[in-house]
Amino acid sequence: MLSTLIKKFRRFPYFSLDKRQWMKNVIRQEIEKGRNVVMFYVDIVKMTEVEQRYGDTSAKRVLHIFEGILPGVARQAFEIKGKILAIQKLWGDDFAIYVSFGGQVSDEDCRMLSIHFQELAERQLNRQVSFVNREDLRVHIGYATIAGHDIVREMYTSVKHAVHMAKYGITSEKYTHMTQFHKLLAEENVNMHFMPIIHLPDGQALGWEALARGPQNSPFATPATLFSYAEETDTVFRLEHICRKRALEQLRYLNPNEKLFINLDPRAIDDPFLLRGKVQSLLANYGLNPHNIVFEITERHAITNYAVFRKIIEEYRKKGYLIAVDDAGAGYSSLESITEIYPDFIKLDMSLIRNIDVDPIKQALLETFVSFAEKVNCKIIAEGIETERELETLMDVGVVYGQGYYLGKPDKGMAQVSGQAMNFLRYMQEKQRDGAKETIIVAPDMTEILAKTICVEKHVRVRRVHEIFEQNQRIESVVVLEEGRPIGLVMRFSLYQILGGQYGIALYYERPVSHIMNTNPLKASKNDRLDEVAKRAMARDAYHLYDVVIIVGEQNEYLGIVTVQNLLDKMASIKLEMASSANPLTGLPGNVQIERELNGRIKQREAQMVIYCDLDRFKWFNDRYGFEVGDQIIVRTANLLRDASRRFGSGNDFIGHIGGDDFILITAADHVDALVTYLIDSFSSYFTDIYEKCRMGDDVQLSMSMAGVDLGPGMFTSAEAVARRAADVKKWAKSYPGTVFVRDREREEQASVETAGGC
Repeated sequence: MLSTLIKKFRRFPYFSLDKRQWMKNVIRQEIEKGRNVVMFYVDIVKMTEVEQRYGDTSAKRVLHIFEGILPGVARQAFEIKGKILAIQKLWGDDFAIYVSFGGQVSDEDCRMLSIHFQELAERQLNRQVSFVNREDLRVHIGYATIAGHDIVREMYTSVKHAVHMAKYGITSEKYTHMTQFHKLLAEENVNMHFMPIIHLPDGQALGWEALARGPQNSPFATPATLFSYAEETDTVFRLEHICRKRALEQLRYLNPNEKLFINLDPRAIDDPFLLRGKVQSLLANYGLNPHNIVFEITERHAITNYAVFRKIIEEYRKKGYLIAVDDAGAGYSSLESITEIYPDFIKLDMSLIRNIDVDPIKQALLETFVSFAEKVNCKIIAEGIETERELETLMDVGVVYGQGYYLGKPDKGMAQVSGQAMNFLRYMQEKQRDGAKETIIVAPDMTEILAKTICVEKHVRVRRVHEIFEQNQRIESVVVLEEGRPIGLVMRFSLYQILGGQYGIALYYERPVSHIMNTNPLKASKNDRLDEVAKRAMARDAYHLYDVVIIVGEQNEYLGIVTVQNLLDKMASIKLEMASSANPLTGLPGNVQIERELNGRIKQREAQMVIYCDLDRFKWFNDRYGFEVGDQIIVRTANLLRDASRRFGSGNDFIGHIGGDDFILITAADHVDALVTYLIDSFSSYFTDIYEKCRMGDDVQLSMSMAGVDLGPGMFTSAEAVARRAADVKKWAKSYPGTVFVRDREREEQASVETAGGC
């Protein structure tokens, strides 16, 4: 039988898998001649069923007949346009036919040739094979082009490609789509859209998630169908590799404080393009660092080997990349992934967010996630926010970052938060500010904890910075200057992390420090409030959380640094001081904080006003009706001042309790009129119940004298000077009956005074 078969194949070689090298040379020679080589895969449909129903002997006879007709059918079908190079038996009833074409051969040409071969093969096979009560035998066929870049590899992948095509039938719509999908991969015809991830407290973009899209008006326009075809054809790694390349092309549009979120399937995580490619150089060219990239480990598929997976994740971390766990709460092994990966971000799946405003179970689960994230220094991102109510619930629970169609839809460019969502976020900011029980207390400015570190110019080599750290073990940071102004920062741990990579020293050691520095370090003015700087410092991502803060002067000149440790220590000291100096009755800051506040405000450039408030006839009420009533009056006055500040203040007001019945309120100059008017109009009504409870035929009523002192730039040099001026104006205010407000300039000009009598 073998000799007969060889004779039938006399016109072209017939070979097995051990002749791949020979086939490789044949294909290369054809491609070098400018010809196109296509591999056609064929097999008999349900050959296993034939064997099971009719026995092994009948199955072998069918295969023998098919092998016999194959050369003639191939010649008759394919030599219309091309030349057969070889027929290769792959396994069982599977064969590969390699055909060379002299000119361009299109998909439609290959498809028509395949249909012609299929019709001829099925006609001849069923003419020679017949079974009782069985339908005709069918033949599968598929094809794939061999480009010639890596012939041995393409011989293998082309078989896989063609098998997938053959599976669906050459004339089916699915077959057509499969052909289009492989063409999409070959041409890398994938577009990326970018969905904003928003910092909810201020509406600014933390970054954007890169989302893959196929060609418009094609079956692959949506990510679901695109990746579905990749799953079916076992090309997930190839598709994700293309998506990552396309996403990284947009790095040029990223600011140093923004991030690009890129999906990473666990099965495709070991990507040389990311770990050993030119991504680091690409980042350096755009003035970015690896921490500008966040890889989202998607949970579409479970991670099967965490030991290996952790090692690869650590490679990404050593490069400086950040890691997020995607689809948390959606199933598979969310919690296990979080505990194994230690992510910088946890992205909560939209199934947890949907209708969370009306689902107490989801709210309780979300609270647990938020609490957990705070304890492990990780950030929560809520996905799939689609309604205003969902967003409000998330913010009330404490979620800081979010994305979804309500905040902003995916777009080709780096879209910002939508106008509708921005208006709502502003409303939430006002609501949060109005709901604060205590006014903002300003801590000392940054000069109290200022320190120094070594500075270098931007052209200094990385080698020199490394030497500085080696020679100064107590130095943790080096500031990079340009003409005396800070433009970058290098932390010891980040430098060692970069140089400790596989190619770190070779790639960066002799390059200027500007290639590896953090180009967007946190900077603060010497007059900035310590508590505000502390908030900004702790809001940074985990990679930069413990970077020093650079302090600058009025001309942005370098003054020094403040470490996070010193910042937190000072804040703890201030809180202790506030607790000890606050008035125990009203809870308002006492004289120590008032003096510090005044001195801090004097240094500021904004137009402000100090309002000194003194209750009239308070001693009479206190002596007549006792300390209990007196305490009620003091507490009620403090609440009135808080209420006025919440309603009409600047949002940055300060309220202090000097002692007894004396209070101080500081607000922006343009808020004074509305605030004072409310105090005058509301004062009497705030004490109505006390009057009713205590009135015993007395006509004496409470009132309040308010003295306003302008705190414009350069007007005062100390808190004592402000206090003296306020006391002077207060005497003038007390000369008028009822609740009154007098400005210091009004006293000088003998101008009109606003008054309101008691009721």
